[in-house]
Amino acid sequence: MSEQLPQPWEIWHARFDYSEGRGYKFRPVIVLATHADNMLVAMVTSAQNKLSLEHDYPLLKWQVAGLDKPSIARLDRIAEIPVGYLGTAKLIGHLSSDDIAAIKAILKESLEDSESEENTS
Repeated sequence: MSEQLPQPWEIWHARFDYSEGRGYKFRPVIVLATHADNMLVAMVTSAQNKLSLEHDYPLLKWQVAGLDKPSIARLDRIAEIPVGYLGTAKLIGHLSSDDIAAIKAILKESLEDSESEENTS
């Protein structure tokens, strides 16, 4: 793991174990928040033509963020992972202020929708 501690809105490689329990893959993630030894992250994918989720956000300035190809922030795919799951590739980059503002708006709307659904149940 890198000596540098992750900060919100940075993109890092993080380890994700396969659901079968055999092996793992490093994937880019956006750090949303850090808590002691854990962090809240959103998955990033370059798969533009596969599964489309309600809260997918195409990163407008993916090159500025250090990504190799056009990418989508999967805001329906948020996980809490140990900081130790960061890859050895270190920090990939940092989101642009435009992408940060858009992601914050989507997360806020998603949270408000979730709270609204809980209050009507």
